[in-house]
Amino acid sequence: MKFIYLKNYLDLPREEKLNFFKFLGKTDKLSLSDQRVIFGENALLLDFNDDTNIEEAKEIIKVFFKTIPKISVYVVDQIIEDKDSFILEFNNKKLRVKQ
Repeated sequence: MKFIYLKNYLDLPREEKLNFFKFLGKTDKLSLSDQRVIFGENALLLDFNDDTNIEEAKEIIKVFFKTIPKISVYVVDQIIEDKDSFILEFNNKKLRVKQ
């Protein structure tokens, strides 16, 4: 699986969140398999199928959010799962998230 982390996603108005998922549904190049809301970080973790080019997905998503500077888009390099949390690694940073 390939993951993209959207920082501050939960800060968006409901209508903008709906527009984002409509946008994802119209894009043939992205094959989304799952999503997780990370409440403590106001973030969304998108899980893409292996046939998705994750760097291209990141750029497509960044274009959607180009007018909303508070949204940051990161490719997750690794996820380490623990019994009550998981660690996301991206941009040489680690973020521990409780499940």
